[in-house]
Amino acid sequence: MANDKLTMQEIKDKILDFNLDESINDLKKYYATPTTWEIIKQSRRETSHTQFLAWFFDNKDFNADPNAGPIKKLIVILLKWANKQKKAQFDNELAESIYQQNFSIISSKAVPEYGIIVGQVSDSNVRYGEGDIDIFITVKADINGTQRTIHIVIENKINAPETSKSFDKDGNLLKKPTKEETKTTLYQTDAYYQYMTDNFKDDINLFVYLKPTDCSLDEIKEAECNNKTYIQINYQELLDYIIQPVSEQKDISIENAYRLKDYIKALGKPSETDDEKADDKQTSNKKIIIMAMEQEERELLNKFFDNNEDLIRAAINALGDKELSANMANIPKTRRKYSISNYTGQYTMYEVLEKFVEKRLEDGKTIDEINNEINNYIGGSRPNISDDINKPVYRAYINGKPHYGEFSVNGNIIRYTKEWGGDANGNFTKFKNAVNATYPIFQINEIQS
Repeated sequence: MANDKLTMQEIKDKILDFNLDESINDLKKYYATPTTWEIIKQSRRETSHTQFLAWFFDNKDFNADPNAGPIKKLIVILLKWANKQKKAQFDNELAESIYQQNFSIISSKAVPEYGIIVGQVSDSNVRYGEGDIDIFITVKADINGTQRTIHIVIENKINAPETSKSFDKDGNLLKKPTKEETKTTLYQTDAYYQYMTDNFKDDINLFVYLKPTDCSLDEIKEAECNNKTYIQINYQELLDYIIQPVSEQKDISIENAYRLKDYIKALGKPSETDDEKADDKQTSNKKIIIMAMEQEERELLNKFFDNNEDLIRAAINALGDKELSANMANIPKTRRKYSISNYTGQYTMYEVLEKFVEKRLEDGKTIDEINNEINNYIGGSRPNISDDINKPVYRAYINGKPHYGEFSVNGNIIRYTKEWGGDANGNFTKFKNAVNATYPIFQINEIQS
């Protein structure tokens, strides 16, 4: 359609197409069965997610080999994002041991709601007092041949803001602080930071701010908590690179596999946040959010949108919500799609590249070998794909902003350049034509809309 203003007959035709669309049934099947989290009304309760994640990171079923388990992957993810957030702190010795492959985990322990008492803060007369670290992970590790202790402090926020305590000029805690009375305000991330550096100064301390970020993590230049030395990550990162791969392992128990699948589904369902801090007299800050979404769910929703785009746009216009209509207008109307023989569904050129890389990895090729193969197809010697954080892909950043995509294969993060071109003479066309000439069972064809 040239625009979103459909005629009445066009709308009726689209509704008929909608009712015949098989992707609707796929979505209905996916969302029809409630998760355990929905049944017990815990889908967005912060403390419940804290308890579950602490159980997950401490579960020996998932950490039979600690050097292939969730905690080691978590530490690598923290290094990845510490490198991108300008004030985030990550221990240099630990970072170098990871780069040099001289880092191994000996043992670990994760606990929820780790109680602490923070004494006098800095040079003030203020004592923060009691607090609870949401998730406290202690790791014994071999770092460059030396045994060290690593502590990971995770502050988990789903909807509630970071809490703080206010004190008057004499250091007394104010239960109902006013601007005039308040002399000092202490935020929990600062208090936890001080507690750790005071009590575990000889150990390696990593501070994490976890929340279901509603934007790309690449857009976060520094942690959104008061203490900017924290490393911010989101639930999508945990799902893609830790929880999802573990859920697909064949060596975990049936019961734990079910628990993880149920949790993954709960993360992806739109649910109203549970404002645990609000009392009956306070204004609730509840909103409906999706915390993270698995690949299967993303593919179902993309297919649903592609098949019913005109009807969806018309419905949004009919709502009369100017902000929603403006946001929809910013989404490109036409997206070139491709099919791949022996695969179901429609794919963008980036998704085609992802499927090709997956296929060649299954064939036993390395990332470097696959990159060389791609260069043989398009000409040149640029880095098209990389699984090494120290080897950026071609034009990874433009004007200081990330300009690359990434996906995961068996928990391994692979980045790709977005410089492919979509015209008849572009690199993707060269790649497509060469692949079609080389692999009869992997034929890429553009879908004509």
